Amino acid sequence: MKIRNKMFVAYACAFLLIFSVVGIVIYALVTNIIQESIESELSRTTEMIQNMVHTTADVSIKNYMRAVAEKNLEEAKQLYRQVRRGRITEQEAKQRARESFLSQTIGTTGRIYCLDSDGIMVVHHKHSLLDVDLSGLPFVKEQIRRKTGYIEYDWKEPFEKKVRPKAVFMAYFEPWDWIISVSSYRDEFIQLINVEDLNKRLFSLGFGKSGYPFVLDYDGKMLLHPYLEGKHYGEYGDPKLSAIARRIVEEKNGHFDYLWKNPGDTELKEKVVYFMDIPEMGWVVASSSYYEDFQAPLEAVKFIFIGALLVGLLFMVPISMGIGSLITRPLNELQIDLARAADGDFSVRMRQFSNDELGILVQYFNTFMEKLEEYSSSREKEIAVRRDAEQKLIAMDRAKTLFLASASHELRTPLTSILGFLKLMEKSFQKQFRSHIETLANGEVQAERFARNLSIVRIEAERLGRLVNDLLDMSKIEAGKMEWRDQTLLVQDIIVRAAESVAGRAEATPKVDFVVRTPESDAAVNVDADRLHQVLINLLDNAFKYTELGSVTLSAVEAEGVSHFSVCDTGRGISEDDREKIFDIFYQAHDVNKRSSQVLGTGLGLAICQQIVEHYGGKLKMIPAESGGSCFIFSIPLSDKEIV
Repeated sequence: MKIRNKMFVAYACAFLLIFSVVGIVIYALVTNIIQESIESELSRTTEMIQNMVHTTADVSIKNYMRAVAEKNLEEAKQLYRQVRRGRITEQEAKQRARESFLSQTIGTTGRIYCLDSDGIMVVHHKHSLLDVDLSGLPFVKEQIRRKTGYIEYDWKEPFEKKVRPKAVFMAYFEPWDWIISVSSYRDEFIQLINVEDLNKRLFSLGFGKSGYPFVLDYDGKMLLHPYLEGKHYGEYGDPKLSAIARRIVEEKNGHFDYLWKNPGDTELKEKVVYFMDIPEMGWVVASSSYYEDFQAPLEAVKFIFIGALLVGLLFMVPISMGIGSLITRPLNELQIDLARAADGDFSVRMRQFSNDELGILVQYFNTFMEKLEEYSSSREKEIAVRRDAEQKLIAMDRAKTLFLASASHELRTPLTSILGFLKLMEKSFQKQFRSHIETLANGEVQAERFARNLSIVRIEAERLGRLVNDLLDMSKIEAGKMEWRDQTLLVQDIIVRAAESVAGRAEATPKVDFVVRTPESDAAVNVDADRLHQVLINLLDNAFKYTELGSVTLSAVEAEGVSHFSVCDTGRGISEDDREKIFDIFYQAHDVNKRSSQVLGTGLGLAICQQIVEHYGGKLKMIPAESGGSCFIFSIPLSDKEIV
């Protein structure tokens, strides 16, 4: 017999043997799992109903309180317009607003009050709280921070024994710095819930063929039910049914089994109910279902299971006795050899038992182990060579970093002196020597040539200084020794500072308009001011350098928790071949118009900018502008810290 036939017979017999032993256990487990699934589904449905009621209540409360807040905000605006037209004084307008606000009641005990941005109570029906600083209360801090919108918090009046959830909807009137707050306890808005709409949504959550949800209030009245809606449990006409509803109201949370009969049924049937309460509304929501919904399929499974077991045992058990020994003996020996190979002994070879499929498998395994042994030896040698090469590369990279840091640092001091003397020579030449040279024959030409030569030397020295600074920054970044002095800054201030720094450059290019767009919000970021300024100035310098006509635009936009900074120009643009390389170290884009040949860069500016932006979790990108120029864009996450 071929090995596949042996495996088929052996596995079939083993399966039936195990099946016969554990069959009853499996059936019991399946029964338990099905019941737990039903109970879990009912529990989940009850939670969904509870959440649905909560959601409906939240929407109703928010809409109502928002309408009241917006109405009073509009009234304050109307009074303020009268002040601006000179019809009344601002003091009279505020007094009228106070009287109007205090005359309104929200729910049963709710009121309207007003705070200013410092947490001082400016309008309240209790005179003892006027002009009192309440900024230390947690919910007042939240009101000061948000000024508009909806918040909830737990509150207890001095005469009350327990806290209750309270709701506040805020509208901010900036001219008077009033946070108009519409406040009331949530449980005073039950009448706002649309029961009819809730009824349609609840009955779509039925379970099984006969299951359905229902809602009782704490007094025992059935608010939502397919048969008993509007009835108190004392009106059911059956003491047993009334006792079930009474138990649900008294326990409020839990589950139990009971007997129930719907209209049209001839007898009581076993049922299960899960229920939860909503204290602030005084409601108990529940989901129920008959057990017979899942008993019938379980009975069918039981009979099929028993029949299959008997048939299988009748035909297959006798065969398993003779087949087992044919498979287990050679497999045990193969298992030992495989375990040795798995432990790393690549010299292991299996003994061939037969010429069937199992014997062919042994041949393949032995061939594979020979190749694996050769490969393992070769791989160890290759790893040793690569490890040696890696150590050399690490040493070379460390030497390069140390050289760049040392060389750039040592070059700074003489360069600073050279630049100082060059500027001093230019100043002295213009003030003291130029006039004397111009009196000589052909003196004006000689003086102009000397001044131009001095300027060229100074420009080249400044360029060399920029290269040294860029090299030093790059070496610090690569070595991980760059110092970051992060602080929380307004995005507006960052944009204004950058714009002021290049104002002189913008005035020197009258054919290029400099456009600055700052965000309207008080968005802030936590960054090193000098490093971010370095990025923006580098991008702006490049934009002015390569733009002869049109505009350069600096902007920042807040969106989805980040601030998007961008510098766009209408210059010559960057070719498609250069776009992927401009952020590489020492790479400079090809200048087709030769315009930038007078102001050669170092090829490090954009690489350093990219490193700074990546430090703050962003990425500097270049995209072609519609005008044919270039747009450099990067994003910095907004900060939730207070500005120092």
